Amino acid sequence: MKKLSICLMLILCLFLTGCGEPKELEVASLDTFKTVASNNSFTVSDNMDSYNEVSYITGSMVATYGDIEIEMVSYTDVESAKKVQENQISQFNLLKSTGVFENKTEGDNYYKYILISNNRYMISTRVDNTLVFCKTLITNQEIVEKIYNELGY
Repeated sequence: MKKLSICLMLILCLFLTGCGEPKELEVASLDTFKTVASNNSFTVSDNMDSYNEVSYITGSMVATYGDIEIEMVSYTDVESAKKVQENQISQFNLLKSTGVFENKTEGDNYYKYILISNNRYMISTRVDNTLVFCKTLITNQEIVEKIYNELGY
């Protein structure tokens, strides 16, 4: 019983101090995104043509592999990235149904949102002024997570 109490106290201390999740993540560059995606057989292309009229976007790349499309966008400031991410999450939530899985993780400089619903895997991760997002079939989840993990997002 004493060992159980000590174990529970240790877990409680870790929970209270936040030792489980990092407080900050390192920002990946568009070049890093391109390298990571290319090394995983994705075709990567510049996507700035899609944002010609958007003054607060400084760069964009899209990585494709079959029916998977992962995009990374760099913004002029953190607030712009936050607003776009909030909009993405609202759009993701339109696809919510029963049996949904939702996960939110945040730290000092990042916010990660995952939604699994209607046979879709949706993820949006913001680190400082960068945003990486994907909406694909649940069968592609493992491939997408591999890219995110290698990016540190």
